[in-house]
Amino acid sequence: MITLRQTIGGCRAWLRAFLRSGFVPVPVAGWEWFIIRTGFALLVWNEMSDFHPYAFEDQPASIGVATFLDLRWLHHPLTMPVFQWITAAGLICYIGGWFHLAVLPVLTLLHTLLRTYENSQGSIHHSHQMITVVLLVQTLVVWGFWFKARRSGPLPAGALASWHVYYVRAGVAATYVIAALSKLINSKGLWLWRSPYIAFDLVKAQRQKYYADLDPQYLGDTGVAEWVLASPNLARIGFSGGFFLELFALLAVRNRPWAFWIGLGLIAFHRGVYWLMHLRFHNNEAVLLLFFLNVPYWAWWLFQKSRGRLTPGLESAAGNS
Repeated sequence: MITLRQTIGGCRAWLRAFLRSGFVPVPVAGWEWFIIRTGFALLVWNEMSDFHPYAFEDQPASIGVATFLDLRWLHHPLTMPVFQWITAAGLICYIGGWFHLAVLPVLTLLHTLLRTYENSQGSIHHSHQMITVVLLVQTLVVWGFWFKARRSGPLPAGALASWHVYYVRAGVAATYVIAALSKLINSKGLWLWRSPYIAFDLVKAQRQKYYADLDPQYLGDTGVAEWVLASPNLARIGFSGGFFLELFALLAVRNRPWAFWIGLGLIAFHRGVYWLMHLRFHNNEAVLLLFFLNVPYWAWWLFQKSRGRLTPGLESAAGNS
């Protein structure tokens, strides 16, 4: 008969083995990294082409660097075209793989200033923070790679791409873990139990959507909110899926399959939030699609597997490496 001590010992052994396998950068092919860079560059360009951050001339609710820097110069008519020219040149270099030591810090600075100014205009939101996170992580990666190469000599070809993908996944996943921990801390550990009260936020979000667009479809039915209040235990079970997905998001750095499935789950989570609350997180979904799901890689992997061309090494790299 298996005792409780044996069961606990077996669980510990399994956990140690689980943590020891993976959780290291995996090889990333040049074409794979080029596709990811190109897709992310398009995201950054879309961000820097948005006129909204430049629309107002004041920062009445200063946050972040705006609390000690006056960013009202960003409202100047010449700022947007200058920022766009710098961004365009930087993104060309980024896609081409040139001058990343200089280009990535500049892009990070421009995006941080722009979105900090926007969030200092009285309507704080976090629809754009994921782009800043990815830019900042990549900046730290290239500088860390440079210092390591200076100290230890040239590193293997392709190592920088592996570092980029691995640490971007870690940085992105960490934002979800922080969100889950914030829920726990602010609710004193009772977030899941209190989660049915989100019904009030659902109604609030729907009414805000109506007053923003005057769209009559958001004025009437609040059926989802009413169902949540009428079925609190089922609601708790439903909301727990998204909560635990956020809490354990860092498991995405274990290997490619874990990144794929956790990324897919988080995209579904954002789709659910949009359906419930009409809150869009397109940047989050796009980053997850590029760095976590990495569909071109899996399309290549499935093609190679169907032709029987995958070597054991490639199988390992795609799975448990």
